[in-house]
Amino acid sequence: MKKIISIGAVLGVVAPLFAHAASAFTILTTINQILATLIPILITLAVVYFIWGVIQYLVSGDEEKKKSATEMIIRGLVGLFIIIAFWGIIRLITNTFGVGPEQINSGVVPCIPGPGVVC
Repeated sequence: MKKIISIGAVLGVVAPLFAHAASAFTILTTINQILATLIPILITLAVVYFIWGVIQYLVSGDEEKKKSATEMIIRGLVGLFIIIAFWGIIRLITNTFGVGPEQINSGVVPCIPGPGVVC
């Protein structure tokens, strides 16, 4: 009787976790698709902002305008660095946990081997 209650308790705890893992995988898939579209757009905007700052610096003759253009250049470079660093961190996480685009397109749910779990 104790074994039956133990097995029932384990299944009652473990089964919802598998359902939760599937929904978490769906959420990660959606976030990955949004970021795959958004990050190249942000990189393009940062590069355009940086180039616009360089153009403003080269065209301006006034020292105040050059200072403003220099600040634009710096902000563009810092923004570009932050975007690319964020992209790298996301890629590291997706590759580490196996939720990258290759796994998402194949429909394979990540599996963590453990007692009683065969991957």
